[in-house]
Amino acid sequence: MPFTVKGMSAAKAATYSIFAVALLGSAASAEEATALSADFKAAQDAYAVAWQQQPLAFTAAKFIALPAESYGSYTPLETAEFQSGDPLTVYAEPVGFSYKETGGKYAIDLSVDFELRNTTGQVLASQDGFTTLHSESFNQIREYQTSLSFNLTGLQTGEYVLKVRFNDENSDKSGSFELPFSMTEAALQN
Repeated sequence: MPFTVKGMSAAKAATYSIFAVALLGSAASAEEATALSADFKAAQDAYAVAWQQQPLAFTAAKFIALPAESYGSYTPLETAEFQSGDPLTVYAEPVGFSYKETGGKYAIDLSVDFELRNTTGQVLASQDGFTTLHSESFNQIREYQTSLSFNLTGLQTGEYVLKVRFNDENSDKSGSFELPFSMTEAALQN
């Protein structure tokens, strides 16, 4: 039985019925067109297993000019030279983290520690729990990125190493990277 709306002509109602059937038909076609092949599904399953077995590591970890706009979208620095007062912005792409499933969503929970050392290994500053990262999605996100900003004031001219450690709050995994950099004297302004 076709649907009708009070005050609508039968011809108009029939037109809307045909339009609704056409939309529903195209939705079914779209589902059929997006079916995953068996090979693709097997590759996805193998990737999920490899991900779970992967220690927490990084596909990218580098100094950047400004916080990243999105995954892989950043402005790299040509050199890791900073002037006193410049923030150090770090881009990182962690992999191998675990998910916590809650309410049909998958949560990523990472805490970040850092350590600043001079070239002889002396620790000049450090902070556990510098920041926490949290993300939720209906899918297990694999392309995850973050931009971290460090305002390390009072550093003298010289060479340093910034060590950044990510701790997976959903497992016992942790991973770190080290970025050497130098502080230069600020240019004199006239």
